[in-house]
Amino acid sequence: MQDGDLGTWESKRILLVLEDTCCHITWKNRLIRDREPLDPDHWEWALVTIKTIMRYAYNSVPVEVITFESEVIAGLAAVWFTRYDVDVASVQYYDFKAFTRSLTWRRNNIQEVIDTEPDRLDGYGQYGRQIMFNGEF
Repeated sequence: MQDGDLGTWESKRILLVLEDTCCHITWKNRLIRDREPLDPDHWEWALVTIKTIMRYAYNSVPVEVITFESEVIAGLAAVWFTRYDVDVASVQYYDFKAFTRSLTWRRNNIQEVIDTEPDRLDGYGQYGRQIMFNGEF
């Protein structure tokens, strides 16, 4: 509801990049071709960022967590968020190039894309916002 109307009001979504923003993913082995992630409980989670997600959820602002790693990482992160009752709208895997192209037609639904990596921020255009690891947004 907004400005006294009784209808529901859909707010724009905040997209939050999982890797290096919400957590540092730890791997069983260091070789890139044979990398297999550890259980999400062993990842280094940014607790201040997680608390900020919960604050936004309490205020009915949807936060989508996105990853550019793989479907497996998205699934493991979704399990972790469910296990610890962190209310996110969704956890999705995207190919980075396809995601940045999709921002041109998804602009009415997105408030901002939050990331820590400066190289990726260039692809988000005006929607990109940089934070430090374990920081508020």
